[in-house]
Amino acid sequence: MVAETITKKNIVIIGGSCAAIGGALAWKVNPSPTHRLVIIETKSHFNHVFGFPRASVIGGFERELFVPYANLFGGDDSIGKVINAKAVKINANSVELDREVTGFGKEIEFDYMIYGAGTTIPSPGRLTCDTKKEGISILKNYQKIIKDSKRPIIIGAGAVGLELAAEIKEHYPEKEVTLLHSRDRYLPRYKISLHDITYNILRKHGVRQIIGDRVILPAGGFPLQVKPITVKTKGGKEIEGDLAIMCIGMTPNSNLIAELSPKSINHENGFIKVKNTMQLEDSAYPHIFAAGDVIDHKDVKTGHFAWMQGMAAYDNIRKLTEGMPYEKLEPYVSKDVALIKLILGDKEASMQTNVFGPLITVGSWIAGRSIPRNVYASAAWGWVDTPLDDEHSDQ
Repeated sequence: MVAETITKKNIVIIGGSCAAIGGALAWKVNPSPTHRLVIIETKSHFNHVFGFPRASVIGGFERELFVPYANLFGGDDSIGKVINAKAVKINANSVELDREVTGFGKEIEFDYMIYGAGTTIPSPGRLTCDTKKEGISILKNYQKIIKDSKRPIIIGAGAVGLELAAEIKEHYPEKEVTLLHSRDRYLPRYKISLHDITYNILRKHGVRQIIGDRVILPAGGFPLQVKPITVKTKGGKEIEGDLAIMCIGMTPNSNLIAELSPKSINHENGFIKVKNTMQLEDSAYPHIFAAGDVIDHKDVKTGHFAWMQGMAAYDNIRKLTEGMPYEKLEPYVSKDVALIKLILGDKEASMQTNVFGPLITVGSWIAGRSIPRNVYASAAWGWVDTPLDDEHSDQ
């Protein structure tokens, strides 16, 4: 460890996903003489979750979706460091860990914090494991189960459910794939034309789509195994299949902030309330910020907006380290647009974008061109300045 690290004050980021990466890259280019970034992340590798639906069906590139953090700060611990540990308690100016970490112990003091712990959603959209080996094993297990299934049923048509249904049906056209969705259209935060384009692509694939009818979930959910099942809906339908994959439900990982500052939690949904400067709404903790999927915000919950929110928090913290008073922090100005790209097979996709100026939706002729097999995982390897080759992809 670089000796200078000991003398610098800490800026802690809890969570090592998109809400943290943008600020970390900016910090690496222009580090502070007085502070360093310390990212606390339970997972040993950055999870490129955008590739998980495809990797749950098709094998061969799983290892590319788990990206080592080691070189995020160029190996210079005086600039920043990623700590593989779990934060178990947040105090006003320190974070308690679940394990001893060399150079830090079990508690890390901080001047400022960004809380970006994200949300929990069912596998395979997110994986609950912490290591690359376990993650690859889980994805390969999904591949085997889906291959063995003849009539898989996907419950929930958010981005993960839509992409998973498309990948299964394209790769296994002989399978009878059913997609169930409780609302009367897909992705209601987006233009109705995105629903239409997506619906028609899935229909072209041959996916059976049942929308506007809510599934009656059995106690404990459906087991992840191939066996005859009957999925019942509140509308009275009974869908026969042999595998049910849950793609519904999002739970904010806000418990640590809830313990520290109950008034910063929207108790109707569990998400964290923040000021427009990305500080906690609770003025007792002006030095603690939050960003990403875990916050209660009008932005759609995608990696793009988590990145932008994290950058806004980072920019304000940077100003504070340089002596700016809290009263002069800059607000995060949301573009208040919903952007997304759905990968619906090898050459099929739908997208809502403003890259051409106005907010529009486009189909496969534009969005489906040159989709890489690893669903753009190479970009994440670029973020951590690590080659994506045989030598490094097994690390």
